[in-house]
Amino acid sequence: MATRLRLGWRLYRSPALAFILAVAAVAWTGVYEASGQTLKEVIEGAKKEGVLKGQWSENSFGGSAGLAEIVAGMNKKWGLNLKGQFTPGPDMQRLMLRISQEEAAGQPASTDVYLGNSQAMLQATKSKVLKPFEWAKILPRKLGSEGSFQPIAADNTYMAFGTTVVGVQYNTDMVKGADIPRKLEDVLNPKWKGKIASTPYAAGLREFATADFLGREYVIEFTKKLSKQIGGLIRCGEAERITSGEFLMLVMTCGGNDSIVLGRTGAPLGHTLLKEGTVLHTRYAGVPKNSRSPNAGALLAAYLHTPEGQAILWKYDGIDFHLHPDSHMRKEVEKVRAAGGRVAVSSPEWLASQKDYQKTQKELEKILREGGK
Repeated sequence: MATRLRLGWRLYRSPALAFILAVAAVAWTGVYEASGQTLKEVIEGAKKEGVLKGQWSENSFGGSAGLAEIVAGMNKKWGLNLKGQFTPGPDMQRLMLRISQEEAAGQPASTDVYLGNSQAMLQATKSKVLKPFEWAKILPRKLGSEGSFQPIAADNTYMAFGTTVVGVQYNTDMVKGADIPRKLEDVLNPKWKGKIASTPYAAGLREFATADFLGREYVIEFTKKLSKQIGGLIRCGEAERITSGEFLMLVMTCGGNDSIVLGRTGAPLGHTLLKEGTVLHTRYAGVPKNSRSPNAGALLAAYLHTPEGQAILWKYDGIDFHLHPDSHMRKEVEKVRAAGGRVAVSSPEWLASQKDYQKTQKELEKILREGGK
């Protein structure tokens, strides 16, 4: 018995056995930790990984075509030979939930890099499923800040790369000139009764109801009036219901990016910002802790901040990042500020600071569903 114990102790202390156990642990989880934190080290790590899996909606970030173009750009810029694999996924919140469930189960993540919105990133901070990277050392250009908005998370688990602006979407064939809404109250004109839509999740309205924007009381009362005007509730991204004339407006949008993309094809779709101001819906990137290719995932996030990466986002999704001086979105934001409108940046930190945000959203949703009753 004593001999067996001594033998077991020698094996336990054996460097060879320690190596075998480490390899076995990696094989069991299928997850490799990112070793690099400088750009050079991350590039070397990505070369060893070889494959980059991406999963998000086919309508976001160009879907499969967008990922293919991004990976081709990464390969050219950094001398890589990555192969991109795209799988269409659920909406941003549900995909984050899936990543959290996979991490808890010890399974590899469905996507090597997560691209999504501030609500999903707020979920990620609570579930702690993202791997920190020293983004300031990896990004190709320095990111500034804007007021209280910091594009890189304090714990380095995520960083912003794109912006959309909230307003009113409309059919340009049927809503023209002076009829185009310039302020919230314009959509209450009796001529629009039954001809406009809102969203089932109170997009835009929920943010306008915050204390540092228009306030809960005002927006609750406005939404009661709006609910008597609308002919139905539609989701963001259902622009064909506006272009077909089923509805003449969507009050309000999740961002006007689909109007930009479809407008290029000649679709009768416009997007207007309101006198009261706008909310900037921010897009974020992060690398799941259980990513199979964390270095490649981090490089993709970094590439989105290159001029080439921003151009791909603008081409496929009608977004870029408003903090870059050459950004299209920056011009839209400056117009709102020049007109005296308020600008709120929807970030995970901003959402977390808003008292009763979810409670107010549910109340607004109920009003819209029930016609203001």
